[in-house]
This record gives sequence, structure tokens and C-alpha cells, in this order.
Amino acid sequence: MGTQAERRTRMTRETRGAQLLDVAEGLFAVHGFEGTSMEDIARHAGVTRPAVYQHYSTKDAIYLACVRRARDELEEKIREPEVLLEAGAGIGPVMERAGEVFFSLLERDPQRWMVLFNPSIALSKDLSEQLTEMRRQTIVRIAGMLRHLPTEDDVRILAFSYAVSGVGEQLGRWWLANPEVPRAEVVALFRDFTTGGLTQWLKAD
Repeated sequence: MGTQAERRTRMTRETRGAQLLDVAEGLFAVHGFEGTSMEDIARHAGVTRPAVYQHYSTKDAIYLACVRRARDELEEKIREPEVLLEAGAGIGPVMERAGEVFFSLLERDPQRWMVLFNPSIALSKDLSEQLTEMRRQTIVRIAGMLRHLPTEDDVRILAFSYAVSGVGEQLGRWWLANPEVPRAEVVALFRDFTTGGLTQWLKAD
């Protein structure tokens, strides 16, 4: 089977980088950003600390990579409810599908979700600003989806996109604290909370 060192050399750089992200993601989810060190990541990955630094120069860098990977996955899935909107589906089915996408991610990989929506305040100013910008980009992506609605009120579209994001995040936190609630019920709550306000707004237009 070979020694541990030999097994390390068989892993490509790309595969090793992904493995380090998986390990870091799990540690960040359990211990938070401040409770995880590069030494912890190296030890759990079975590599030396310099090996981690070859892939990610700082803890900020590996944390950003974890968040970016999770956000890329989320934003790719946003395309599904957007297709429904483009096809002329009603607001209810569209928001229900959006809820399915969002809460399926949480159910499948709660650690990734917890890193994506990390509430830590023990972050450097630079890291905090970069995370804020990444969240903003996701909200802009949601706004792009909602521009398929029969309205030209860009201010409200962007404001509602922030509201949709906030509802999803806070419902997710509630669901993590109440895991006995079926996913279908959580999705229905998300649909009802978001659809009501949006329907009233469109009627007012």
C-alpha cells in the first residue's frame, strides 16, 4: 500500500487542494474561523503545515476558498428557479423551487452551509470586506433572476433580493436548531414568507 508519504505524492495538486478545502470546511464549521488554525488543517489532512501553505498562503485564503466554492454552487443552482420565471411560472412555484434549492444544500451539507453563512465577528477587516462583497454578488445574482418579473422597479428588485437572502439565511439557522422539522415544511415557510410580500408589491405596480 505504500507509506503515508508515498500516498501523499500520488495526489495531484488539484486533488490535494480540494481535500484541504474539505478538511478546512469541516473544521471551520465545528470550531469557527477563530478556533481553527493552519496547524489543525494540516494535522487533520495528514500533511505538513508547509504543504498547506503551498496551496493557501494564509488562513484567510483557505477560508475564502471554502466560501467561494459554496457560493459558486449556490449561484449555479439559482438558475433553476430562473428557468421557471423565464417560462412564465407564477411567483409561488418559483419561490418554492428557490427554497428547494437553498434548503437542499443545507440538508445535504450542513457544514458547507454553516461556513457559507458564518456569523463570526473575529475576522480581519480585509477578510470581512471580501466576504461582504461575495454576499453582495450573490444578491445581485438573485436580483438578476427577479428582473424577469413584470416590473421595472430596480430599487425594489434589489431590496427584495436582500430580503429573500435574509429570510433564507435566518430560516436556515432556525432549521439547524430544529432539525425535526421536515424540509418540505421549511420550504413552504420560505415560499409563503417571500411570496406574500412580492405578490402585494406586483399588484401595487
